[in-house]
Amino acid sequence: MKMRKLLISSILLTAFNATADAATFNIDGNLSDWGVSQNGNATDWTPNAGIYYTVEDQHSSYLSPGYGGQGYDAEAIYAHQDNNTLSIALATGHNPETPNSGGSYGAGDFAIDFGKDGTYELGINIKPSWDSFGIVAGVYSVTEWALGLWGNGGSYGAPTGYIRDEHPTSIVQGDLLGTANLAISGPQTGFGAWGSDVHYFYEMSLSLDLLRDAGWQGESFNIHWTENCANDSIIVDPPATVPTPATLILLLAGLIGLRVTKGSNGKPIFA
Repeated sequence: MKMRKLLISSILLTAFNATADAATFNIDGNLSDWGVSQNGNATDWTPNAGIYYTVEDQHSSYLSPGYGGQGYDAEAIYAHQDNNTLSIALATGHNPETPNSGGSYGAGDFAIDFGKDGTYELGINIKPSWDSFGIVAGVYSVTEWALGLWGNGGSYGAPTGYIRDEHPTSIVQGDLLGTANLAISGPQTGFGAWGSDVHYFYEMSLSLDLLRDAGWQGESFNIHWTENCANDSIIVDPPATVPTPATLILLLAGLIGLRVTKGSNGKPIFA
């Protein structure tokens, strides 16, 4: 009995530590509570522990696969997930109200790929002033994405037009599931290795129930963002989800039913 109690306590403590990794973010476009600093050096982009992130602190005109320099730079993306909420933040040099016409390309929407299999099932609609689709901060189960300027072979507009299917840009069609909490900052300087560069910060949070409504079953996923030209894009990969409270209750119920005996070698046998 003592061994069983120790086993249950150990597993529940491990599960509690996994599910208690929660962080509170004030959704206001200020990423200081993520750990993003304003010191004018490369370490500014490194967030607090427990946050998943990707940094591409670029500066030159060529961004791969396209051009545009700081004005089209996808700088850094961050994600934090607990049992109830997915929080996302983005740093970019791209003005969120950039026009989407006449050789200018506006901001894209956030895209989430469940299972990281190349199909982006969920979208979070940014909706700049030029965008006619949907509602601001709408969370959609997406049936069609717009794509960027780069062909799957890597060349501009080839072979059949704007078809870089691994880089969805803006939601074209989808079913509204709910809304995210969204804030976008105004222009900011003093961040990163080139402190005079202008940055804009997106910050949002949404219930994990919205992901589940779109078919998510706890598998790992990509979070992707780019502009409508897809001249520069950025992806972050949070891990698979931690157990839900209901899962922990089932685990506890199973453990309570364990019977512990000793084998011939004196070691415990769990039955």
